[in-house]
Amino acid sequence: MQEQVVRGDLHAPINSQERYPMSMSFVRLISRLLVVCLIGLPFQASAGMIGTDQAVSATQAQAARAIVLSQISRADVAGQLQSLGLTPQAAADRVAALTDVEVAKLAGQIDSLPAGANGSGLLVLILIGVLIWWLVK
Repeated sequence: MQEQVVRGDLHAPINSQERYPMSMSFVRLISRLLVVCLIGLPFQASAGMIGTDQAVSATQAQAARAIVLSQISRADVAGQLQSLGLTPQAAADRVAALTDVEVAKLAGQIDSLPAGANGSGLLVLILIGVLIWWLVK
């Protein structure tokens, strides 16, 4: 015969499986599963129409990112980056990490730069002009 544990007025069996019927164990299992699902899964999903301005801005951001990446892939720029201790792949990774606004600003700066871009030719021209003006004076 099975031993009985006395708790107050109630007699409960020692074996815990006899305490709860099969249906109560099943309910507990399902309840725990639902709690895990509610915690682990997202609560809602939403879908909707996007406006034309959002679609256009995404396209412009991709185009700006392509401009910056094409500049980084140039041989002279890659050489400059390597002399500064930055590999072209690391530079491309940094460009990928930029926000759309930052990439658009950088692409705009690249587009506005004059040909020859570093301005050393302009500096030499100004120095020659100043030298001629000083000699003529």
